[in-house]
Amino acid sequence: MLASYVNLCSIVKLSENMSLNQAYLQKYGYLHIPLSAKPLNYRPEELSNALRTFQKTTNLSVSGIFDVATLRMMDKPRCGLEDSGSDETLRYRVMGQWKKKFLTYRIYNFASDLGQGKTRSAIQAAFRYWSEVSPLRFRELYSGKADIKISFHRKEKSCPVPFDGRGHVLAHADAPESGLIHFDADELWTEGRSSGSNLRIVAAHEIGHALGLGHSQYYSALMGPVYSGYRSNFKLHPDDIQGIQALYGKPQSSNPVAPPGGSVPDLCKVKLDAVMLGPKEQTYHFSGQFVWTRSGSAPVLVSALWRGLPGDLNAAVYSPRSDKTYFIKGDKIWRYSGFKIDHGFPRRLSNIPANVDSAFYSNKNKKLIIFCLFQGSGYWQWDEFKPGNFKIYPLLISQLFKGAPSNTDAAMTWTDGSIYLFKGSQFWKVDPNKEKVKGSPENIIGNRWCKTPSQSNSNTSDSVPSADLSSGSCSYSCPCLL
Repeated sequence: MLASYVNLCSIVKLSENMSLNQAYLQKYGYLHIPLSAKPLNYRPEELSNALRTFQKTTNLSVSGIFDVATLRMMDKPRCGLEDSGSDETLRYRVMGQWKKKFLTYRIYNFASDLGQGKTRSAIQAAFRYWSEVSPLRFRELYSGKADIKISFHRKEKSCPVPFDGRGHVLAHADAPESGLIHFDADELWTEGRSSGSNLRIVAAHEIGHALGLGHSQYYSALMGPVYSGYRSNFKLHPDDIQGIQALYGKPQSSNPVAPPGGSVPDLCKVKLDAVMLGPKEQTYHFSGQFVWTRSGSAPVLVSALWRGLPGDLNAAVYSPRSDKTYFIKGDKIWRYSGFKIDHGFPRRLSNIPANVDSAFYSNKNKKLIIFCLFQGSGYWQWDEFKPGNFKIYPLLISQLFKGAPSNTDAAMTWTDGSIYLFKGSQFWKVDPNKEKVKGSPENIIGNRWCKTPSQSNSNTSDSVPSADLSSGSCSYSCPCLL
């Protein structure tokens, strides 16, 4: 009751100051501002038409007058960019376009209420809304120059277009190819609750601007100018999707899955997505939709062994400590016991960036089992059983291993504790005791990592197990599944 009274009082105060209402319409593009310095005296029909366009854009009853609903809408948090409203069409607006479809971004500071990990996760999820409906791909950088620059600024002078404190303007962004995105650091940024402002949704809106989209005249669209609040099941509006696809096209189809008996990859020419020393010390190689073992057994579909697991993985790693196998793709992680997926998986990654390069199991600390997740030149360590302090990450790979390459395709720990890193057609061997690369890189082709079925011994225990596809079940019966 008290909150309603306070809100009503603020609206009455706003309505008493007509110049403030006109300033709102001017600031956001509904009223034309002439170049002359003469006092602005708008005709009644000009104000009415501007209000009608604003009301239509914000899904209000179109009256052309400053009614209570309109004044309340003007008092809501919103984006700082102009709306460029027009009463002619509700079609998406475009402001520019990048000349490439692989873009990098960098987060220079973080929302104080969320911290580094949750801020990064929210930004990653925001980019994902656009990559899922377009061919655009995004990668976070931790140093150097990025295409899209993200930062938080308070009311003072750190931003060329100063913010107004908590409430009203939440954020603003520039059109391509500037790449600047600024958030108001005085806002209460939240995730998973209706109070405050949801960083994920607001960030997705501002990223839309940075990609070239203007404000939509559909109030329920992500690119609508006024923040419409947190929604747990938030999805892009068709107008958002049509707009981004008009700029960059539709998403590229994934690699087709070869039918049974169809063509399989040349094991010595494919690019490795992941390599894993799995249960029973079997070594699995992953590329696209297929998996095979080091001994040279014929490739089979990934989904034929691990039901529900997609191909084109980012990383795969087995933990002897928990007897669990982890797979990472994009922003999701799958966990399997043997070949059976664990309840509650897949899950979204938390505190660790999406699209990691590779992962491996560390034998060095027998009490604390660590996964090292590489991305670019940084790495994260993750304990399966204990909460970790992710605020200290990423750390430089050079601090972990001297001479290790960046942007590895795959990584694994061998039975003797040595760590192997794969990139392109080469691999590096790391001495974990000396914490440095041993010798020079070697070629995968012609080495023990590349064997064809005709080169292998059919009795080896390192052959790919077969799966009973009719029942969908898999179980070990060493040396292979029956």
